[in-house]
This record gives sequence, C-alpha cells and structure tokens, in this order.
Amino acid sequence: MYSFSPAKSFELPLYAGVPAEAVVLDKPGVVVLGCNIHAWMIGYIYVSESPYFAKIGKDGEALIAELPLRAYTVRVWHPQLDGAEEASSKTVDASRSGPVAVVWTLKLRPESRVRRAPTADGRSGRY
Repeated sequence: MYSFSPAKSFELPLYAGVPAEAVVLDKPGVVVLGCNIHAWMIGYIYVSESPYFAKIGKDGEALIAELPLRAYTVRVWHPQLDGAEEASSKTVDASRSGPVAVVWTLKLRPESRVRRAPTADGRSGRY
C-alpha cells in the first residue's frame, strides 16, 4: 500500500511475515491509497482538522450532534466532487439549540475505473 498525497506520503513494503510500522495520519486532508499489487484498487481516508464530522449514510443524510452553540463553517467532500472542497463551504448558525438543516446539491465527476482484460467467461473483469 502506498500514498503520494500531500496530507501523507508513505509506502508500505509487501507483507513478508513482519508487520510494517504504523503510519500516523497527522495532517488534515485526503489521503489517497493505492495497492502495490492491484493497480486498479484505490481507497480514500479523509483526515479532518475538526473533531466534528460525519459520514453520510445510505439515506444521504448525516448528523453531527452535541455541538457547542456557535456558528460553524461546514464543508463536504467526495472522491468524485467536481471542484474544490472549499467551494462546498457553508456557514451554519448553530448558536441556538435544536436541529439545523444544511442541504447541498453536489456535482460529481463520472467515475473512472481502469478496465481489466476480459475474463475467460467473457465478462469485462471490471470490479
């Protein structure tokens, strides 16, 4: 596994019976992970600079509860986000108790996957 991301650059050697040293993700940002063996495998880790964050559920909603009452700048990130994360910023007034709804409509770039050679049964071998 490796990453050449600005937030953290590292390369773990292939496993040879001895676990690799832990990688500490200590800078905020997106860490894009690649696989040394399978070039088509990719993963993402989002390191937040804030202790307040949420992952959106299958219903498209996220909840951040028990925030101190004040105004916040809220952003969203997605690996296919068309544009910079900073462009998704919204100021949210959470200075009064009770839920505050914030809605985004995001434009996503088409997913691009590396096509693999066809398999013996004729399928594309796409994962």
